[in-house]
Amino acid sequence: MILRQFQVTIHEGKEKEFEKIFRDEILPMVKAHEGLYWVAAGKPWNGEPNVFCMTMLWRDLEAIKGFAGEEWAEARIESQEAHLIKSTRLDHFELLGTAGP
Repeated sequence: MILRQFQVTIHEGKEKEFEKIFRDEILPMVKAHEGLYWVAAGKPWNGEPNVFCMTMLWRDLEAIKGFAGEEWAEARIESQEAHLIKSTRLDHFELLGTAGP
């Protein structure tokens, strides 16, 4: 299994607009993909006010490619959010284990 960690920095003053799109459009779109086991999206809590994140747990690389295409190592940015984004960071990790409910 592969953890895909996406972090996005939003242009100042665009946080509320981005949050709505991220929560109401992007998160449900990601959830609908085959091979996704788990996803969580987060907004700023105690730090940079314009940095959001999404962590996804995928079955394998083929599942990620089904979501992101052949350019899977690059962030997938949807047209409705592109103008709000200042920068992105994307990392992939092999799952070592889990804990929790």
